[in-house]
Amino acid sequence: MDITITVKSDQVEADLRSLQQWLLREPGLRQVRFTRPAPVTRPGDMGGVSEILLASFGAGGAGAMLAETVSVWLQSRVTPVRIRIEGPRGSVEVEASVKDPAALINRVLEEQSGPEDEAPADEAS
Repeated sequence: MDITITVKSDQVEADLRSLQQWLLREPGLRQVRFTRPAPVTRPGDMGGVSEILLASFGAGGAGAMLAETVSVWLQSRVTPVRIRIEGPRGSVEVEASVKDPAALINRVLEEQSGPEDEAPADEAS
């Protein structure tokens, strides 16, 4: 399964780097491959900033561990941060003030491996 994690904050680069390091330290996510694509620059830009992190993993509980780990990182932030988790079959956007961000993230991750004939879900919180 491949998902995209997008960080939205006033300090995107620092927050994305922090999230990536947080995820890489989690022993339960060792089988997940995290990559940051090169930023896309437009004419006139001084440079680009990548605001996404790609996560690739198979079945076996990595989705639930990813949801919990992202949730804990999100709740540890001092400044406002929103995270968008997106797969081919739906997405969710959460912030630390959400009652149970792990449950929302996990629900979307579970839908990524659901039957192909179901409609994708979009959640916003």
